[in-house]
Amino acid sequence: MTEAALTEREAEASIAQALTGACDWDRCGPEALARVPALALSHGVEGLLWTELSGIRAAAAVRDALTPTVRAAVARDMLVQPELQGLTTALAQEGVAALITKGSALAYSAYPEPWLRPRVDTDVLVRQSDVATATGVLERCGYVRSDATNTGALVSHQIGFERAGSHDIRHVIDLHWKIVNPHIVADALAFDDLWRSSSAAPALGPAARVPGAVESIAISCIHRLAHHQRHDRLIWLYDLRLLSASLDAKGWLALRDLACGRQIAGLCVDGLRAARSRVGGMLPADIEAALAEAAPSEPSRVYLQGNLSKSDVLLSDLKTLATWGARLRLLREHVFPPPAFIQQRYGTRARVLLPAFYLHRLIAGASRWVR
Repeated sequence: MTEAALTEREAEASIAQALTGACDWDRCGPEALARVPALALSHGVEGLLWTELSGIRAAAAVRDALTPTVRAAVARDMLVQPELQGLTTALAQEGVAALITKGSALAYSAYPEPWLRPRVDTDVLVRQSDVATATGVLERCGYVRSDATNTGALVSHQIGFERAGSHDIRHVIDLHWKIVNPHIVADALAFDDLWRSSSAAPALGPAARVPGAVESIAISCIHRLAHHQRHDRLIWLYDLRLLSASLDAKGWLALRDLACGRQIAGLCVDGLRAARSRVGGMLPADIEAALAEAAPSEPSRVYLQGNLSKSDVLLSDLKTLATWGARLRLLREHVFPPPAFIQQRYGTRARVLLPAFYLHRLIAGASRWVR
């Protein structure tokens, strides 16, 4: 490993230790210390680290470097919060049951201050039967639909929307009807089950609801592996630290039963172990043993075996789908996504050029399918 890589590893370890209150900054070398602010930003923990560094003279320069970003985050949340309050109210008025999930949900329910949990977009989960109505609500609220992620009904289970707000703030909504795209776990947590166990989130509006802590742990662990394939930003592990700390004995049993019953025990134990190792998350020994015992027999274990290529994910999806008709449709959507997707990706509305763009996409993307 190069000296630069060792320095970066030292800086990252210092950040993780600081989040547990156990870092000795006097022992952190100057080169590693200089890398801390940028690494904290890349891991999404700049606000948490800034808070932890209050009063620590050895890391005063790091805190000073993070201060402008933290101030910007505080100001941004002053604009984002009323935006989400208005959106959740508008959806409820149209009879759409909607759950705010992942980062935005945790920012306003698990963290002491929402600006401590950075996020680029807000994930909104609805029933598939409500997608059209929810789309109409978003458009009436000034959001413009993006086709950049809409590659077909079986490839993608979400639609992106964006609205330009005041002070150059971009409000981005990802409208989901399944929790993730990979079919092997897409239906592990159905909307109606999540809705029944959801909690009110008054900070996001009088009608706003978020998944319960048990379900949020499951969502976080699924997302970590099925979407990001163990690309462990510290903020995602810190989410699990806060959520796991909120569970009592009954909650841990509920998580065990949910994870084992939905065949995601391996994903959950892997995520909780990583959080415990890096940022001090909790995982009772009996729950860990039960989850680990269930993991080897689960179809989702494929995501525990290292990084998967796009072709590996496709093969998993094909095996999961129940009919040949669905499998053929999935293949067609991968090869020939909707024209609107191609036009947005290539920045043109010229339909006459679509055949050339499809061909270019096939050639340029071939190597990515086997990497």
